[in-house]
Amino acid sequence: MITARKCAVVLKTYAWDSFVHRQLRRLQSTFPDTDIFVSVDETNGFVGTVAHDRVLRTCNADMVAMGFANRFEKGSLIWWNADYTHYQVHDRIPDYDYYLFVEYDACITGDGQCLLAAMMADGADFVAHPISSGPRWYWARFHAGVYPAGRLRASLNCISFFSARALSHLAGRRLAMSADNGAGIAFWPLGEAFVASEVAAAGLSFVPLARYGDVTRYNWFPPVLETDLVAPPVGPAFIHPVLDRKRYIASLLRHTHFVRHYFMPRSALRRELARFSGEVSRSQLYRAAARRAGERLRLAWGGV
Repeated sequence: MITARKCAVVLKTYAWDSFVHRQLRRLQSTFPDTDIFVSVDETNGFVGTVAHDRVLRTCNADMVAMGFANRFEKGSLIWWNADYTHYQVHDRIPDYDYYLFVEYDACITGDGQCLLAAMMADGADFVAHPISSGPRWYWARFHAGVYPAGRLRASLNCISFFSARALSHLAGRRLAMSADNGAGIAFWPLGEAFVASEVAAAGLSFVPLARYGDVTRYNWFPPVLETDLVAPPVGPAFIHPVLDRKRYIASLLRHTHFVRHYFMPRSALRRELARFSGEVSRSQLYRAAARRAGERLRLAWGGV
């Protein structure tokens, strides 16, 4: 199929285990006739043998060697600059017109070939889920120095589609900004802000992900347990985050706004954790509650 050869699908991960392997199998089921690659971040060490024939291994040092600034404001280099690896993928496998990147904890259901064909027919340079970049977005004020006066855009890029020309342009912009390791840029742009803002500034086509399927379960939280995955009765769907049992519990404890609500008899957190009887101790709950309280305090004082 011509459509399949024109687009590479890339599963992005930082680990290789049975869950990530299942996620790869799900992608293969959705895109049976498309070239699927695995891009694995090995900054924290070799992940071992990956049961796939198209594997691209990377790490922080590779990004810096390509000329990208060793800059991040929170987390880690490739986590903050999630777009960095896109440019490496394009550099290593340049013979595609389009690239679809899917994070290890995201799922796409439906007919993948029809999905790709629709995106290409629309002439999309970038497809992702737009998020509000207005004053209420937490990161907006931090980016004012780089994207002032209404130039800031943002998108959730766990599932993102790019034309080759968009990737080339974005890589060039990151490299230009990376001169002298980003000297003169006080706050290094988060990937979610950089990509959408630079696409808009260049006049490239940005098409919302919702044009192509259901996004009602596509956000950063709450998670979806993989055993609860149910495809919608009609059309494709985009789902994030999808997690296995261990990661699901960890996400609930890490991101629930008020973990202390667990101790309220009818709370959502208590109801969810009741599914995993005996797997979460009270000491874990106390530590998670203290950690969330500390994070709220730090954010209230303007930290990242």
